[in-house]
Order: sequence, then C-alpha cells, then structure tokens
Amino acid sequence: MKQWIRWPGLIAFAVITAALAAFYLLLAGPLIKMALESFGSQANGAKVDVESVSLSFNPIGLQLQGVAVTDARQPLRNALVFDHAVAELELAPLWLGKGIVRELSIEGLRFGTARSESGALPDVPETAPEAATEDSGGMLSTVELPTADDILARETLTTETLGNALQENYAGHKARIDSSLQAVPDEQALKAYEAEVKALTSGKIASLDDFRQRKAKLDELKARFKADQQALQAARTAISTGRKELSADVQALRAAPAADLKNLREKYRFDATGAANVSALLFGPEAGEWATQALYWYEKIKPYLASDASKDAAAAAAAQPVRNRDGRFVHFPSADPWPQFLLREARIQAQLDAGTMLIQANDITHQQPVLGRPAVVVANSANMAAIDDLTLELTLDHRTAPGRDSLVLAIKDWQPKAMDLGVGSARLDSSRVQVNARAVVVGAQLDASGRADFNDARFASEGKTLFARELGSALAGINQFRVDAGASGRLSSPSVNLSSDLDKQLSKAFDRRLQQKQDELEAELKAKLQQKLQQQLGDYAAELEQLQQLEGSLEQRLSQLGDMAATQLDDYADQQKREAEAKAKAEADARKKELESKAKDKLKKLF
Repeated sequence: MKQWIRWPGLIAFAVITAALAAFYLLLAGPLIKMALESFGSQANGAKVDVESVSLSFNPIGLQLQGVAVTDARQPLRNALVFDHAVAELELAPLWLGKGIVRELSIEGLRFGTARSESGALPDVPETAPEAATEDSGGMLSTVELPTADDILARETLTTETLGNALQENYAGHKARIDSSLQAVPDEQALKAYEAEVKALTSGKIASLDDFRQRKAKLDELKARFKADQQALQAARTAISTGRKELSADVQALRAAPAADLKNLREKYRFDATGAANVSALLFGPEAGEWATQALYWYEKIKPYLASDASKDAAAAAAAQPVRNRDGRFVHFPSADPWPQFLLREARIQAQLDAGTMLIQANDITHQQPVLGRPAVVVANSANMAAIDDLTLELTLDHRTAPGRDSLVLAIKDWQPKAMDLGVGSARLDSSRVQVNARAVVVGAQLDASGRADFNDARFASEGKTLFARELGSALAGINQFRVDAGASGRLSSPSVNLSSDLDKQLSKAFDRRLQQKQDELEAELKAKLQQKLQQQLGDYAAELEQLQQLEGSLEQRLSQLGDMAATQLDDYADQQKREAEAKAKAEADARKKELESKAKDKLKKLF
C-alpha cells in the first residue's frame, strides 16, 4: 500500500491545502474587509466601515458584522448601517470565477443614524451643509391684513403724483400769466383812452392846425393801442394755454383716485388661493425628503444596472484592440444562466422610525441581459405602529436600453405624526391616510403620480394673530381631504406639482372671510384717496374759474381797444366842404320855402 502513496506529493498536497484553508479562514476575511472598505468607500464617495468579515465552508459563505455606510452628503451621518449579514455562495460558479450568491440576509438595517466621527474621505472635500431652507411657512406666517394707512404709506399713488405735477404746472403758468398781465391796460386806462379819443374826435375843428394837432395825438394813441393790444393778446394766450393745461391736469387728477383704487385692489387682493396653499407646507418638505432619498439611492445604483453598464462596456470594448489570446465569455441560452455576479435572493430586516420593514430582493445583477430577468425588490411592513399595511414593489428592468424602472407603493391606514403647517401655529394633529403611488423611469425621464386620502383629520391652531385665528376657524371644519402629487420630466430636474382639495376647502373659507375684509379695506382706501384728492386739488378749481373770467375780460378789453383804434378823425378839408355843402343846402332850402310861401299868397288873392 505504501508503494502506492507518494509521500512527498501527499505531504505537499496537505501543506498546500492547509495553507489554503488557513488563508481562507485567517486572511481572506481581513482582505475582503479591506477590499469592501476601500472599494466601497470609493464607490460611495465617503467611508464604508466594516467591523469584521468571516468566511464559512459549509455552506461556503460570507458573514459581515457591523457595516456602516456614510452618507456622502452628511459625513456625520450614516446613510445605512446593519448589524449582521450572511451571504451563501454557490460553489460551482466560483470555479468559473462567477460570484453567485444564493441567499443574502441582512438584519438590523437602519437608515440615517448618527456617526461618532466624520465619514468624509481625506481626499474628498466635505460637502458644505445645505443652507437651512427658508421656512416655507415664513411668508404666510407673517400674513396680516394691512390697513389702509399702511398701504397708502408704502405705495406711490397716482393721485399724489398728479397732484404734485398740478402744483408745479400751476406755479409755472401763474408766473407767466402774472408777468404778461403787468403790461395789460386796466379798466381805468381804457376809460382814460375813451375820454382822450372822444376829446380828439368831438367838437369843431377850428383850423387846419387844430386838425393836425388832433390827428397827431390820435396817431400817438393808436400806437399805444397797438402795444396794449399785443400785451392783451400775449396775456390772453398765456391764460388760455395755462387754463387748458391746468384743466387737463385737474381732470386727470380727479380720475386718479379711481385708478389708484383699482391698482391697490388688484395688488392687495386677499386671494385665498395663496394663503390656503397649505398642501405644500404640509407635505412638501417630507415628500421632498423622501424624493431626495429615493433619487440619491437610485443614482447610486444606476451606474451598475445592466443595460447601461453593458452598453458602456461594449463601447469600451469596441475602443480596445481585440486580442485573440484574451478570449471572451459566450453566454449560451440556459435555464440557469450565470452572470459575473448575481444575488438570487436577499432578505433584509430594516428598522425604521415607524417600525420594522421586511425587504426581499431577487435577481440582483449588473448583467440582466445575461440573466434574462429584471431585478425585483418587494418591501412589506411588519408590526409598524403607525401603518396597518405597506407594500412597495420596485422593478429594475435593464435587459434592454433604455432601462425601465418602476415603483408601486400602497399604504393602508397610515397614522402620521403631528405635522406643523408652518403657518399660523397650525398643525395636523392626527389623521388616517391611504396612499397609492406609482413611478416609472425610462432612460432619464420620470413619470410619477400619487394620491393620498386623509380621513378623520383633526387640525389645531394656537396662533393669536388675525390670520392664525382665521386659519384655525377654516381648518376646524375640515375632517377629510385628498392630496394629489405628480412629477414628470428629466429625472435630474423633474417638474413637480402638488395639489389638494384641502387648498380648495380652505380657499372657500378664506374667500368668504377675506372678501368681507376686502370690502372694508376698499371703502377705507376710497375715502382716504378722496381726502388726498381734495388736498391736492385745493383751490385750483376756483383758480381755473378766475382764469376763465380773466380771459373773458381781456377779450372785452381787446375789443374796446380795437374799436378805439378804428376811430378816425375827420379831414379838415372834408369838414370845410361838408360845411359849405350844408350851408348851400340850408340856403337852398330857405329859398325854396320862401318861393313856396309867395306862391301860396298869390293863390289866396285869386280866390
């Protein structure tokens, strides 16, 4: 028997086997631990800590203890930690260099736990903490109904602007009118003119010298009349222009309060739509945080999904020269194909704030085209205090490009904790919520929608301000409402909308109350604008009337001067001629009467 045994060979085999076993049991674990921490940290962008790694023979498996994955966005927090994980490997694929995990179980999975020290990588600058977002309710928390005085004090009113313009125009026109009136003859001057003209044109012209003297004086008067007429015309033009412009200014000023009231009504309209948009306040931050977390993990795993990875690999391979000696894997159709890595089934027990979540994942691989099946993750609630039932199903299908990932979520009788509205010290104390949502990502395009029905809702408001009291009164009558959410567009910047009939219910309640306040405010504004109008108008209306009367007076003076300027002095020769003609006519008339008298006397003697 001994001759059949080659002792040196047996001893060498035993030594090598023992060395391999020792390596497997003693060194493989620490090396895997180092590899996980090193490559995991590089992939995560922050530290991945593994407490210990151990291997087992039967079955061949891997056990991880105390794994903590730092949140790259918050180095002092862990994105996830778990206490214990066991992975069972299939032996046969290992001989071909393929990692096929038959089953993976994780216990004590938790999210968002605090770290005792920063998990930032030394060569990666820490991400600056996000600035605290402005309280979404800040705008509304300061909402108070403004008074008419507040509004008038902060606004630039057309009434005041036009009033100031009227004052400036009036001052300019008044200076020009006063200046022009200084050269205008008054009533006494006109009476003096009339007396002078009458003296010159009445009475008998005694001689040619008398005629010449009178005419010279009359011509001098006419020259003065002409200058006075020019002064009167200039004054009349100044008054007419000023009166027309100031009348237009006054007319515009009278219309200004109505325009101001219209603008103020539109600007300070108490629209309940904005004030009642509490859906975003209630669910916006929390929904946004959930979406951020989901997108964070989706972006983390997306590079390792099959179709995109295979596409990139094919492109990279095409760029490399083909070397025959390297060989290549050919995947023939099989009932049980082996990708390079495959996690057939994973069972995870996650500890959330709301309770325990059981997660099962199947067919996790980066080569789905080889496997021919999508990866499916299903999560169910277990003994959750605030949720009767939660079901989440995530399907990652990257067998063809572009990949198609879908998520379906259903929550039954969720009893969320009290939610602050962030406005008016109001909060949603309690409710029972039914949630149904779905999301599909094809390539980089997101299409998501969801609906949450809130029943048995109870609101509370402890605010002391007017708005808080009005909000509390409006919320007291609401016990059920619905919230609809949707997101679409590019995954990196989707268009998100959030609506709720809670907003509509609040809007109606606010509308009734705010309309009453609106009417009161408008009435007060109207009265105060009228006061401003009267202040701005002052005595300008009376001034305009006086200008109109003055313009009429100037017109009359111009007419008088025109009449006097048209007065003509009789020519001396003509006067002599008219006197001779009058004398001859008088003599002829006397001779005619004398003849007629003689004829009558002769006729009397005949009878």
